[in-house]
Amino acid sequence: MMLIGILLLIPLIHTGCWDRKEINDIGLVMATAIDLAEDGQMQATLQVAVPSPSSQTSGASKETERFFLISDVGKNGIEIEQKLQQKMSRTLFFSHRSVILVGEALARKGLDDILDTFTRNPRNRLKAYILVVKGKKAGDLLQVEYPYELAPSEALKEMEMLQGKGTVATLRDYMIASASEGMSPTTGVLEPTVFRSSGKKDEKPLFRITGTAIFKSSKLVGFLNNTETHEFLWFKGNKKGDGIAAGLPDGMGNAAFSVTSSKTKIKTDWNSNPLKFHIDLTAKGDLVENDSKLDVSNSNNLRTVKKALEKQVVLNMEAFLRKIQTEYHADIVGFSQQLQRDNPKKWRTVEKEWDRYFTEADISVTVNLAINNTGEIGPPLQFKDKEIMK
Repeated sequence: MMLIGILLLIPLIHTGCWDRKEINDIGLVMATAIDLAEDGQMQATLQVAVPSPSSQTSGASKETERFFLISDVGKNGIEIEQKLQQKMSRTLFFSHRSVILVGEALARKGLDDILDTFTRNPRNRLKAYILVVKGKKAGDLLQVEYPYELAPSEALKEMEMLQGKGTVATLRDYMIASASEGMSPTTGVLEPTVFRSSGKKDEKPLFRITGTAIFKSSKLVGFLNNTETHEFLWFKGNKKGDGIAAGLPDGMGNAAFSVTSSKTKIKTDWNSNPLKFHIDLTAKGDLVENDSKLDVSNSNNLRTVKKALEKQVVLNMEAFLRKIQTEYHADIVGFSQQLQRDNPKKWRTVEKEWDRYFTEADISVTVNLAINNTGEIGPPLQFKDKEIMK
């Protein structure tokens, strides 16, 4: 009887966090940068956090030593990880990694050899942001000391969150788009820049998020600039807070509109040849700038501003569509997904040659902006009353 009781107690004794790792045994990886090495292999650089020492710790690290970098080269992810682990006194821990940077050269060669490493291990976070570093090695940007944040990876995470979903892509977003029929995945883009400290002439390295990187078959095919990326936001469902600026007719000046809410609808005409799509854009927002002499409290003047803004959106959208259709042949918007939902039978007839059908598709755009608020003033205050166009 006693033996049976002991056997029943054994499972209870051995339950709990059997794979637990103490904080003192792990090295927190904050960011990873992947580049194409000179010999054609991959080079990985890890940014590893240095824990803050307690007040009683002697020989505490300097205030600026918040992280350190380790780097190595290999032909695949597991080989590189094993080499990097050999340089660590603690187990590399990837669950807190927030950013993955990819050098432009490696992105153009293709990501197939490295993406599986980031997704198969359950300790890797699919919510980590992925960005392409334009014109520079990704590992170099991890060395930049950002003024506001303790580590560049933290600055990148905050900047990605501020930019909105247009330029933001997590590893999960990339995988979903890549696995979707007809879709081409996108990521944010990081560029090196410089800044100067107050009272000093020397320039220090910095970075900025700008534009969108477009992939096809896991290879980088090109970039969207900032203006084109702003049009991409309409389809990402995150136009809120974005600005629209336009020149007014006859050189009267400029006006700007801040979006507070927006909707985007895509209608398909699957019976036409070539395929036809119509994009219907609607947005509400506030007038935040009026450099003209127009008194926007007058409804006719406000209508002039509204038409100018809508015309500018149509022009920008047409330029954006022309670029992804004729230059990259990449459906990053999701026209293929809309056609699959509207007419699956038609989709099956075009899916094998979707790039060609998408390139030849006739796409039209209509825009309707509702200006709900023009601010506290009608015309700009610097003009004389006789100069105001009422």
